[in-house]
Amino acid sequence: MKIYSLLFALLWLQGYHSKAQNQLSQPKLIIPSGTSQFTFVRQGMQDKAGNIWFATSGAGVYRYDGKGFVNFTMKDGLNSNIVHCIMEDFKGNIWIGTKDGVCRFDGKKFTDFALPWTRTPIISPFFRQAAPQKGCLAPQNKTVLSMLQDKMGNIWFGTQEEGVFQYNGKSFSQHLTNEGPLSSDGFHHVAIYTIYQEKTGNIWFGQYRYDGKSFKGFPILGSKTSSPDEDIITKNYKQILENKSIFSTANAVLEDKNGIIWLRHPHRYGISKYDGKSITRLTSQAGFCDNIITALVADKAGNIWIGSVRKDAKGIKEGCISIYDGKTFRAFSTEKMSNSAIESLFVDKDNNIWIGTREVGLYRYDGKTLTAFTEKPVNN
Repeated sequence: MKIYSLLFALLWLQGYHSKAQNQLSQPKLIIPSGTSQFTFVRQGMQDKAGNIWFATSGAGVYRYDGKGFVNFTMKDGLNSNIVHCIMEDFKGNIWIGTKDGVCRFDGKKFTDFALPWTRTPIISPFFRQAAPQKGCLAPQNKTVLSMLQDKMGNIWFGTQEEGVFQYNGKSFSQHLTNEGPLSSDGFHHVAIYTIYQEKTGNIWFGQYRYDGKSFKGFPILGSKTSSPDEDIITKNYKQILENKSIFSTANAVLEDKNGIIWLRHPHRYGISKYDGKSITRLTSQAGFCDNIITALVADKAGNIWIGSVRKDAKGIKEGCISIYDGKTFRAFSTEKMSNSAIESLFVDKDNNIWIGTREVGLYRYDGKTLTAFTEKPVNN
């Protein structure tokens, strides 16, 4: 009996030692000193070599090779640490869209890639508080919110103020500049938060779909529901539109395995689904955890992962994740996250789910285990 007890103790110690070694060897994403606690992981992207890149809202970009993270900031040549989007082109160059335009990384250095901005200078709603004096002109807004290289090789840049730029490798063309609310500065304003290409080749720019010839805008307000709370939300959203909000657009677009287009909306509006004929509005009554949708992605099995923000009983904002298998929604536990304010979801080639949160939080779920990758800020 003593022998069995001794063997059990040895096996337990071996397992504990192995677990401790794995925890010590686990790479960490180091947060640059001075980074705001509100900085979050905004987007993930995996390149052809297998490296995973993460864009952040204030700490530049990170590259993960499976062994460790490298952080690229303005010190390394980025034009801004506030990054909105990241992609790889057919040649392997990494393109990074920031609040100050576009940078291109060839594997060795970052170079600015100039877009043909036209509104210089402008007084946009973004700068009215920053430039309150009458006649004071605000700086040009060069924010790039989204990017895509389509199947033909064209690169598209979605902006915050100037619609979409299309680059064919030699020249630019500009689209959607006359969409969105007309502001008092004389310009239309529409923010293109996402660019997505369907399997058929159609490209979505927010709720605008391009078939190669023309753009079609899709209504993003659905029918009213029976819930009084939902009616209030709808009215508030209409007020946002009437007040010339440039945020009134789809924040994410996704095509599921059945060809259904999912559109994520801001301002507590939930999700819309487009089947090619009609648009159906979904709210939290359908089964996902909250109407404030922050992230939308599909895994390799076709499940739809939905990241949301809700308030607990004390009014503190926390995150929640719902998974839709085509029939029902189920909750994904965020209890083990030190910060559960979900800001992004990304699926890599191995079907790992990467979860980005505030405080530059980064987690990976491999189907069984949730692993945290973020370490406390250091001086660097």
